Amino acid sequence: MSICAVFVFTRRFAGLFTTILLCLALSGCHNHPVRHLGSDVGLIKAGVTTRQEALSLLGDPDSTRMVSATTEEWTYHEEDKSLLQKVPVVGGAFSSKGYKAVVLVLNGNIVAAARYGDYDKHEFDWKDDYKWQKIDKNVGAEAETQIETKTGK
Repeated sequence: MSICAVFVFTRRFAGLFTTILLCLALSGCHNHPVRHLGSDVGLIKAGVTTRQEALSLLGDPDSTRMVSATTEEWTYHEEDKSLLQKVPVVGGAFSSKGYKAVVLVLNGNIVAAARYGDYDKHEFDWKDDYKWQKIDKNVGAEAETQIETKTGK
């Protein structure tokens, strides 16, 4: 192989290699802020942290609700991404490990309570398994009869 052929071959693949590297580098860029709920909630002190401080630490809540006239509840949640989900381009094809959630209770302008939860996606699968909860329909009917007899209905 001549030196000229090696030079042409190298130039072609150098351009391709540079393009691939550039695409990989840009795929890691994103515009949305990153929250770390587990560590950020540790900075909030119940009875001390103000509404404005909570907003600066955690950002805008994902949902809010008024519990009473003076008590408000803010909820933050984020998906706990698996390692395969973090892979650029193909990561969306994989499911998450679970999710994380923070609930702040505000009384007026002060945070009254802060709760953090880390949930596995399979944590509540047990509720779909009713085999452990065999219900005898005759026992239920007998109980209803006894209640009707006592109440006179």
